[in-house]
Amino acid sequence: MKVLVVEDDPLIGPAVKAVLENAGYTVVGPLRDANKAARIGARERPDLALVDVYLAGGENGLSLARKLWEDNAVPSLLITGFDHRGEDARDFALGLLRKPVMPDALVDAVGAVGEILAGLRPSSIPPALELFGRPARPQADEPDAVLRRG
Repeated sequence: MKVLVVEDDPLIGPAVKAVLENAGYTVVGPLRDANKAARIGARERPDLALVDVYLAGGENGLSLARKLWEDNAVPSLLITGFDHRGEDARDFALGLLRKPVMPDALVDAVGAVGEILAGLRPSSIPPALELFGRPARPQADEPDAVLRRG
């Protein structure tokens, strides 16, 4: 599974990359800039994007996750260390992972989401992971869906 990592913390991003690569995942990133992440996500077509909710410089990981989903059908797993409720992300994200997260829990969370993407029931769900379910793809006949993609 190819995972796009979008994390602005210069210590956390490389650590996430190392943990996921050691678990056998192909990692694109880590990227710190939402616009660059959107461009690379469109080009690389990862299976999953791991997106920090609050990025440096006031950039919004939620907007990035929505764009990745609506423009390229790239699902996201959001990650945050802040008190954030996931209700406003259920339309375009698979779940929310709470920081701090231990390496085993990170691998388990990405694995659980990978199982969902494969149409399976997750074998285990770490306590730090809040699953939303698979977001619905916008319908082409919905005017708003066409505008969001175009």
